Amino acid sequence: MLTELKGLPMLARYSLTLYRRRNGTVASARCFESCATVVEDKLCREVSKQFFEENMEVFFEEGTPSVCRYGGGFFGFLIPFTLSGADFCLVGDGVREETIDLWQLASLARSGDDAFSLLPYVESLCTASYEEVEEVAEQVRRRIELYRLPARHHERAVVAPPRATVGDEALQAVSQALEKLDRVTTVTACVAICCDTIVTAFQVARIAIALPDSDRKSFTATGVWGLPDELGTLSAESLQLFVAPDKVKKTVLWDGRMRAALPELRATVCTVFPLKAQGELLGFLALFDTDIQPNDALIISMLCGAMAGKLSTIDKDAARSKENALSERLMSLTDTLLQIDSKDLLYESILKIASELIDATQGSIMLIDKDGVGMQIVFTLGMTLNIARCLQLKVGKGIAGMVAKTGQPLLVNDVEKDSRVAMTNRLRFKSKSLICIPLKLKNKVIGVLNLSDKKNLRPFTHSDLMLLTSFANLASLMIERTEVLEESVRFEQLSVTDPLTGLYNRRFLKSRLEEELNRSARQGLNLTVIFIDLDFFKSYNDLCGHLAGDEALKLTADIIKESLREMDIVARYGGEEFCAVLPGTSKAEAMIVAERIRAEIENKRFPGESDIPLRRLTASLGIASFPEDGRTFNDLVHASDVALYEAKARGRNRIVAARTSSQPGEVLHEAPAPRAATQSNLAKTLDFNAYLEASLQSKG
Repeated sequence: MLTELKGLPMLARYSLTLYRRRNGTVASARCFESCATVVEDKLCREVSKQFFEENMEVFFEEGTPSVCRYGGGFFGFLIPFTLSGADFCLVGDGVREETIDLWQLASLARSGDDAFSLLPYVESLCTASYEEVEEVAEQVRRRIELYRLPARHHERAVVAPPRATVGDEALQAVSQALEKLDRVTTVTACVAICCDTIVTAFQVARIAIALPDSDRKSFTATGVWGLPDELGTLSAESLQLFVAPDKVKKTVLWDGRMRAALPELRATVCTVFPLKAQGELLGFLALFDTDIQPNDALIISMLCGAMAGKLSTIDKDAARSKENALSERLMSLTDTLLQIDSKDLLYESILKIASELIDATQGSIMLIDKDGVGMQIVFTLGMTLNIARCLQLKVGKGIAGMVAKTGQPLLVNDVEKDSRVAMTNRLRFKSKSLICIPLKLKNKVIGVLNLSDKKNLRPFTHSDLMLLTSFANLASLMIERTEVLEESVRFEQLSVTDPLTGLYNRRFLKSRLEEELNRSARQGLNLTVIFIDLDFFKSYNDLCGHLAGDEALKLTADIIKESLREMDIVARYGGEEFCAVLPGTSKAEAMIVAERIRAEIENKRFPGESDIPLRRLTASLGIASFPEDGRTFNDLVHASDVALYEAKARGRNRIVAARTSSQPGEVLHEAPAPRAATQSNLAKTLDFNAYLEASLQSKG
């Protein structure tokens, strides 16, 4: 028996050991002894031996197959059974889970070795999931049941002509079918392999199969062998007639209730095998007008179980492929919609894309007013927009109004017969089928997408509904994005402050600095610009989070404001960069202010700064003054930016002031050079200490 089991494809990578209860022993620990073994891997055998032998009596008393994970991630199964009056336990091992547990592996290391010396050896083992090992154990249990069944009687009541008892040829045919199932990738091939095997090995006269439709609420019955292709559709309730416990895997009469469920099928007797995978009923396989004996039924059931598992895998693979294809398509549509910055163009594009997705020829987009009572048609397809905009629509009234109120999508095959709408079809609609999808943002309905009149005039399907629902989520986000962009433009035109820090924004800074430059030129006053940039702020933001980053920017803004006079101007220039304008202030005086800002930032305790590499958040500062470093906004900003760049290059957390090579009072007309070239062509810089030393010497 052990050798025959080992020859099965599903057990090719397993080691098998058969234990038998010692003669004369009672139920106690270690009352089983090994009587036969086929060992592929000695280490796995030793580990499973320590695990299973200690509690084999407990496993036997449970009476069902047990799948266990033990050691460094190894899997094994144990199947208890009684044969010819003797108690046995079959242990299978030799596979591991995909992830190797090094800590547990260390405890298994052989004398003189460590866990890492065993790693290449363990990695060479075949991997399996718990569910896969569980399925193998169940298949082996069914195979062992064959050894326990009594010999078949030669005389029996038959409908089809009698045939010889199932022998090695039938078992071999089923084993080959199981091996072929592992390689197929389509439902048609899976069903063909199983049904061909049943017809050949068991001489079955007629076969039908019932599989779920796309909505999973109904099952289509199809003739596979000796029957018409189309046998009808079963509801989930009527399916239970065929898979009731008193009928499955038994040859029973084809009764009146079965005939009523599938009137196209004519038969005398049938044997039904449920198709179940991981607890889910996928349909059934039915054999007609053939007397299936218990031994045959057991083998066919095993084959049907393997087929169900394969059908489930194929279905999941197809669902994943469909999701990936839909995701890729939605990503492509996202890129298209992101290029649109006008609401009207966006509405037009959304409606056009939605109609193309499900082949609709008419449609509209309705948005709910701010008061939440009325709805407005913002774009149409197949009807005049100006006329549609004049319609008075309310939430809760009509089909679209009902969808807007409930937030639930609506698929109608016939508006005149569907009790949810029950209305006379309008003349402008060629068909009576329509789809209404709510447009939602954070569970709030903002509008409705309506589509009707499929090109082929057939009703819309559940697949159309699911596809349109996925796109509607994207459309809602794009509508919100466009509205936010337009709103932000309006606010930007009105606002002069940065919403996070409360400082002036960059546009206002340019306007005020140009005013101060004109005033300084007229009155012969100095003016200094200080640029402050937080060091390694991106790393801080990534490590500490955006909330901490926002808090750091606000704290920095407070430090800068507290270090300046009321007449000074401070703005958030962008990101983590700030700009301070000090009217009537020389460069030497501004250096003192800059040092105060730098020191305050360095000493400030920012949230989470201990987690960043330097364990503190610092700032680099660049200074440029009017008139020696520039007379215009662009010149001063550029000079201070170059100085700031030099401060970064010299190690950060320092102040650098720009010093031009031009004569005092000379106006610079040269266009700003790239940063890499400015160090030699536009400005020479020096740090804070060097500048103070030079300044003191000139005064000394």
